[in-house]
Amino acid sequence: MSTLRITLTSSSISFEVDDQSAIIPVGPATLGADIRRNPPAPEELTNAIGLVMDHMEDVEREAPAVWFADTVEIAGLGVAAVAAVEVGGAPELPLPVSIEAIEDVFRTVVTESTIDRALNPGLPPEMVEPIVGVTCALVGVLRFLRPAAVSLVEA
Repeated sequence: MSTLRITLTSSSISFEVDDQSAIIPVGPATLGADIRRNPPAPEELTNAIGLVMDHMEDVEREAPAVWFADTVEIAGLGVAAVAAVEVGGAPELPLPVSIEAIEDVFRTVVTESTIDRALNPGLPPEMVEPIVGVTCALVGVLRFLRPAAVSLVEA
């Protein structure tokens, strides 16, 4: 049984499964820097997600085992904040979530202005702005890989 571990840092996303690994040179901060509108414009979100998906082809070449992992764990920058928005408060990690739940969190945070997002009861204040880049990164990765479910875990 193998586990794909996806780790978000501010400027990269790493993938580790079995003895294979890959890193893409974009992360939540990278993606967030290109999103200038408040709330984000649809084309900004499409571009951010598309950039991640374009890099996923490199991951597929460097670590083809990503397709065969039995479980998927996601850790790193902003993962606990995504879990907090999903549950509406302090989450207990690991938290199994569906891909649809991640998409719901994405839609929630990107359709709100920064001021409205700050009122979300689950969202930590320090993640009000970075959460947009975090969710774009997750959505890009998960739309490419299409796992049945993932688990949000501690870093």
